Amino acid sequence: MINSLYSPALHALFQDSLPKDARGFSSSLIDGISWVIPSVFSLFFGGYLYERYGLHGLKMSLFLISISYLVSGVLRCALTETLVKSEVNKPDIYPFREFFSSLKRVFEWAYRSIGYLLMIEALFGIIRGLVGSFWVLYALRVIGIKKIEYGALQAIFNIVYFPLSLYGGRLSDKRGRIRQMRYVPLLWAVSNLIFIKATGFSMILLSYLISLLGEAFWWPALDALWIDVVPRSKRARISSVRNIVFGISSSIASAMGGLLCARSPAYPFFFVAVVDLLFTPVMLVIREPKEREE
Repeated sequence: MINSLYSPALHALFQDSLPKDARGFSSSLIDGISWVIPSVFSLFFGGYLYERYGLHGLKMSLFLISISYLVSGVLRCALTETLVKSEVNKPDIYPFREFFSSLKRVFEWAYRSIGYLLMIEALFGIIRGLVGSFWVLYALRVIGIKKIEYGALQAIFNIVYFPLSLYGGRLSDKRGRIRQMRYVPLLWAVSNLIFIKATGFSMILLSYLISLLGEAFWWPALDALWIDVVPRSKRARISSVRNIVFGISSSIASAMGGLLCARSPAYPFFFVAVVDLLFTPVMLVIREPKEREE
């Protein structure tokens, strides 16, 4: 809940600060500095602690996470506003009725590209709900890899992802966003099918590498596309709407994912492969703006 209160403003602040002609590359660079590179070390370390000390290792990891949250909160006190404020005095806290009125205006305005982008957000929510809680369980209990191997998989993913995402971000700035995103969902579907059939570490690694190849070209372009189509004055509100759409679709899909997993651990992943393919028609109809927003 606390994350939902500040994350729209934080996302808008990042988006406002990116240069117009390098949004894809800048998004990749920020992701790399903020979580990809640090997580490479933390994943290996966290996997080792859990493998070596079990529950006590998990408690140690949670304590270190709490320290990192505290440091993050202190650093955010140094952030400065990038949006020029209007001279008109406005209340610091909007009435509850104004909140719903604002959301209504945003949804009325969310047409064409933004409407399709919200559909993409809903599809990602469905994927998160279906398998978000089962990736680790399937890898550890069904496929049978070790805990430290799972940490290594995530670390390898990030090591390879970062330089590829920088290239994908730069490519999207030069050639456009949609072109490089269009066929990525096919890679994700193949990756999911390989993951379902995996019998050991090497096959899961292959699944991860195929997935990251798509993600390295997808996420920088998608992040930049959101900035391109949403005016600066609406970015925080649109970020809130994205969270709402993602949360609703994820909550509904979570119940479905639990029912499917109860029947067979592989069923949720089969459904995710189908959802991956649903991205394709959306990518065929979505268009980039002729003029990118400031």
